[in-house]
Amino acid sequence: MEKIIDFMYQEKIFASICVAIIGILIYWIIDKAISKIINSNRKEKNKKQKTYIRLFKNMLKYIMFLIIVVIVLQINGINVTSVIAGLGLFSVIAGLALQDALKDIIMGFNIIIDEYFAVGDVLKIEDIEGKVMQLGLKATKLKDINNDNLYTIANRNISQALIKSKMLDIDIPLSYGENIEKVEKIIDEIIEQIKVMPNIASAYYKGVNEFGDSAIYYKIRIYCKPELHPQIKRDVNRLIKLKLDQNNISIPFTQIDIHNV
Repeated sequence: MEKIIDFMYQEKIFASICVAIIGILIYWIIDKAISKIINSNRKEKNKKQKTYIRLFKNMLKYIMFLIIVVIVLQINGINVTSVIAGLGLFSVIAGLALQDALKDIIMGFNIIIDEYFAVGDVLKIEDIEGKVMQLGLKATKLKDINNDNLYTIANRNISQALIKSKMLDIDIPLSYGENIEKVEKIIDEIIEQIKVMPNIASAYYKGVNEFGDSAIYYKIRIYCKPELHPQIKRDVNRLIKLKLDQNNISIPFTQIDIHNV
């Protein structure tokens, strides 16, 4: 124990530990200050501003780490400039080893600069539909809007991302035998009930959308937050079925005609 204490009290070791502690403390203070800024007056900040703030926090972590390492090396008598100059072969090897990380970082910058998406957007990336919870230099974190699963996707793997809009379309399949004017009157009543539902911005009847094999499809359009689409769709489908049942209107089954030759 005495040897460890004597080792730590050596001038260079003690100075190195102090630099590391001070660096971590500075980063902690700045990080807390930024977090306080993010959490205050949330309504006054748009998604782009929040994304830039979080990106700055992400970059600050790497910058502070690099500064601490450089200062510690200098304290211990290592010429950082000479070390960097003599790392030619090592740089090539490291570059090959870190090329995926570099791709992630480059793509991360492209996402931010070209405004592909921002924190708070709801994206569809391949089979995942999720809300962007965190956008970093190396990866993007999504929270699945269907089951709350969290996904961390390396930025290099994001080649295409669809930003989900607030618009939600629902088609109501009804029999060809139903009177259209009667159906549209019922749909108008459904629309009025949808409008007073929680989290609904607006709702409209768009008209006859399609003539299917066994049904006519009537389209209604709803505007709500994209992350609420799955639950809103379930709630609206339930409302539609109840309203149709009240008016003795059934949703037709798919019919297949078989002809004997």
